[in-house]
Amino acid sequence: MERNFEFSETESRLAFAALCVECAAKRLGCTAGDMYRRMKRVGLIQQIARQLDPLHTQSREYVTQDIVNAVQRLEAQQGIEYKGKKSC
Repeated sequence: MERNFEFSETESRLAFAALCVECAAKRLGCTAGDMYRRMKRVGLIQQIARQLDPLHTQSREYVTQDIVNAVQRLEAQQGIEYKGKKSC
């Protein structure tokens, strides 16, 4: 039996943000928890949630690389040095 679910805008934004965190973490070889903390610290989680419309039209690979670049750039601008495992 097929079920059709309709998500609220808030649920869609949260799901997209979670996907972004997971993909960026996988790209850098770290946990989603570590990536979430990094993204939250530099304000990227909030930006992703606000930018859902333009971002979700891009490929997963493009968005993932854009997020990785943004995290690293924002950390550098804010003088944050990541001291976690691996490259994450």
